[in-house]
Amino acid sequence: MKEFVHLIAAYTFRLRFLWITGLMMLIQHSTISGQATEKNENQQQQTVVKAAVLMPGIGIGMNVPGGILSRRYGAGMHLCGALSYLTKSNWIFQGDWLFLFGDQVREDVLAPYRTSTGVIPGDDEQIADIFLRQRGIWAGVGAGRLFPFSSKSRSGLKTVLQGGVFQHYIRFTDERNSVAQVRAGRYVGYDRLTRGFSLKQTLAYQHLSNDKRLNFDIALEAIQAWTSEVRAINFDTGLPTLSSRLDWLVGVRVTWYLPFYFAPDQEVFY
Repeated sequence: MKEFVHLIAAYTFRLRFLWITGLMMLIQHSTISGQATEKNENQQQQTVVKAAVLMPGIGIGMNVPGGILSRRYGAGMHLCGALSYLTKSNWIFQGDWLFLFGDQVREDVLAPYRTSTGVIPGDDEQIADIFLRQRGIWAGVGAGRLFPFSSKSRSGLKTVLQGGVFQHYIRFTDERNSVAQVRAGRYVGYDRLTRGFSLKQTLAYQHLSNDKRLNFDIALEAIQAWTSEVRAINFDTGLPTLSSRLDWLVGVRVTWYLPFYFAPDQEVFY
């Protein structure tokens, strides 16, 4: 009986020893894991703050024309493709491509063909379903600077100056292809195609999160363009086109970025 009691006591001691040992190992593992996680977070933050960043992005915005351009179009929208490179010292080199569109066309280039009720008769002896739309493209490159709000972050105020080409024109949507004036290429006498050199200024709040999950900017933009009308003559007026214009736009835009970080050891993180 005594041997049995001693055996039970021995097994009980061993189980207690194993339980205490396992608990100590679990605590040690948790401590090491926590330290490793903290170290990885610190390394990730250092990568965000100190590394160069390549950022392709897509965006959407709205714009309002000014000056002589406001006589032709009303407010519109634009889609944007961007490629930005942020250096370690927070200098920015950026290229943008904007596609502008809208349905507010104030210059009625088909006015001579409208009846007293404002409609256009089609070739099929019905009222034509024709609509005028605004279209445009801006493309350019430039440089700027990021002013971070904190030394531990890459979020802050962003300023960029760019030079590029601005082009805009009137697009015709003829549902039944019943208006001869804009059919078979004759729209070129009415579309007011305009093109020229332009400058674009951007003032934005840029957010690059330390965990790399949320990256965007919210921008105010202004475009000034020194343009001329490409066509030689406008068919609706019979007059030569303008050889010199000053077009400008102001707008707001939100752009989402996918950042690729170039760490000092040349590894790429995203």
